Amino acid sequence: MLFLVVPTIQFARLHCRAGRQSAAAALLNFVKKWIGLFVLTIIAEPVSASVRVYVEDAGGRALIKYECTAGEIIRAFALDVTVSEGQITGISDFFRGECTSAAQGYGFFPSAFRDHVVVTNGTNVNWDVSSYTPLAVPTDRSDDTQPGLNSAGVTLEFGALWRSDVPATSPPASGVLCALELSQPALVSIAENHARGGIVPVAPGGVIQKEFQAAFVDPEIIVTGIAVSNGVVTITFKGGELETANELSGPWVSTGNNSGSYSFAAGTAEVKFFRVRRQ
Repeated sequence: MLFLVVPTIQFARLHCRAGRQSAAAALLNFVKKWIGLFVLTIIAEPVSASVRVYVEDAGGRALIKYECTAGEIIRAFALDVTVSEGQITGISDFFRGECTSAAQGYGFFPSAFRDHVVVTNGTNVNWDVSSYTPLAVPTDRSDDTQPGLNSAGVTLEFGALWRSDVPATSPPASGVLCALELSQPALVSIAENHARGGIVPVAPGGVIQKEFQAAFVDPEIIVTGIAVSNGVVTITFKGGELETANELSGPWVSTGNNSGSYSFAAGTAEVKFFRVRRQ
């Protein structure tokens, strides 16, 4: 359920089940305020764009990232993310709502907007709804949608809303779309979801060179090593933030370090305990 915008807004495959026609109407009323702005986007000649969508292991979480290698602007992403082992158990770190001069990102999620967001007075929107996430609804297109959380795959839909007459509000050329939590170490792969539009460029008729890169992500939380050299103790760890205590029972205090390596001067008669806490 992704939308295409250039030079005006169209919604492709906006599936409205029984009782949701009013939600769709509110959605369209809200988007009307953007049409005049998007129409200002010049109709460019077809251009070539290069977009890389990739996975990065960040402390045991799978970051879904993108990079427009020549500074191109992408209107929307529809992606399938799958794991080779275990399940995808959570989603976080995604942008919400409209782009502004202060903050930009891909914060428009068509399915969740339709189902969970209330539009008041025609255009006023409260984006801060816990159920408003990029997860697509499997029953909208059960034949071409991953099952969702607590399974081996999710379908994600991201769109951006911004003022084309204010360049500072356009989404960045690279960034994080979201983070996914995994139940166990796995190879995380990404592919386009063509039924929802795949990757949609701003420039009409633009040719996009697309690259998708998988990565192995290990969500295990563990201290991986302790070494002493020249009176300095170095703790290596992964999966979260290192905490320390003088007693095993606590209290545990954060070291403020999630880099994977923490060093301190060795004491003569001091006992310290360490553990890793997922952030």
